[in-house]
Amino acid sequence: MASIGFKAGLLLVVLLKICSGRNLLQHEWDPKGYVMYCPCMGRFGSQVDQFLGACHFAKTIGRVLVIPKFIEYQHEKGHDVPNIYKSFDDYFNLDKVKEYYPDVILMDEFMDAFGDKEWSEGKRLAYCSEKAAEFNEGACPRKGNPFSEFWDHFDIKFDGSKEWSGDFHFNVEYDQWRQNWEEDYKPKDHPVLAFMSAPAISPLTEVAGKLQEYLEWQPTIVEKCDKIIEENLIRPYIGIHLRNGADWVRTCQLAEEGEYQQLMSSRQCTGVTHDDTIKIDHKMCIQSEEQVIKDLAHVVRKEQPKSIFVATDHESMVEELQEAFPEIKIFHLDPEKPEHDMYILGQSDHFVGNCVSAFSHYVRRERDVFSKPNTYFGWKSNYHDEL
Repeated sequence: MASIGFKAGLLLVVLLKICSGRNLLQHEWDPKGYVMYCPCMGRFGSQVDQFLGACHFAKTIGRVLVIPKFIEYQHEKGHDVPNIYKSFDDYFNLDKVKEYYPDVILMDEFMDAFGDKEWSEGKRLAYCSEKAAEFNEGACPRKGNPFSEFWDHFDIKFDGSKEWSGDFHFNVEYDQWRQNWEEDYKPKDHPVLAFMSAPAISPLTEVAGKLQEYLEWQPTIVEKCDKIIEENLIRPYIGIHLRNGADWVRTCQLAEEGEYQQLMSSRQCTGVTHDDTIKIDHKMCIQSEEQVIKDLAHVVRKEQPKSIFVATDHESMVEELQEAFPEIKIFHLDPEKPEHDMYILGQSDHFVGNCVSAFSHYVRRERDVFSKPNTYFGWKSNYHDEL
């Protein structure tokens, strides 16, 4: 009898594990309402920023967050090649996120559970600001990639638009703005706030950025990347991020005149400052080969690394770096996978990043959780002005 009881208990555990898998949970409609959005700005690093901001927003106004898939663009293979959409839990441990905020649901699960009834066709409104609608022929949903293509992936067609005007902002750290959302968009009247972009502040606020500690890579990524490190890098190793693709060159043209106090994720270098003398210049945004080698030489002298790992969106400079540092092994993953690059940079003994890049900012936040050292190309405060 004891053996039968043990087997029954074991069977129950197995069934519970099976039923906790994706798309098998029985979800009930939550009267608190939902927040949904398209991560339609930028690549993986920017989309992670948007998630952190959206998670903070949803928790603050007390709604369930519908977590979208990440958009993986295939532009290098041709502009007609369709995007790849990957679930949040392909990369990150969802249970860890739930330690911060339990009221989250993956978008596939939401549509499977509620797409035919509670949020069926005829009930789907797109939400955006009045100004955004004005620039889009008077409607919230936008056409093209990634906008309409993202919603099409989930077979979502909107039945109309709901635009807001006045004192509505996504920075709900301010109590009045939080109250505005809660009072004017009550869940009984607006059960699903389907935003056309992430309900997040850019650049990411310090409060939202601290949610980084709840982003934990899936074991499959950890195991694969630890093996890459073991087989290809010798400690101590420096990790560097070179952002130099064609789209980035265009972005950095904004910094050529030195007019900006803030550009994208530049606060990771400057902090939140009102000092008018601090400007974002071109070398903080994109670096020449000469500058990369010069800045890196200072770090090499101090850290004495045995190897250097290069992550990049375009030009790795492996040959140039190997010539400049012949005693150090230079290694670059090809083809690049952002999640692998981020993990390996995060595990490095020292990280040299790009002040303006959200990708670098992700790595910086992850390293800050574990108090690991970081410096930046082109930034005057590296090593107390040694660079």
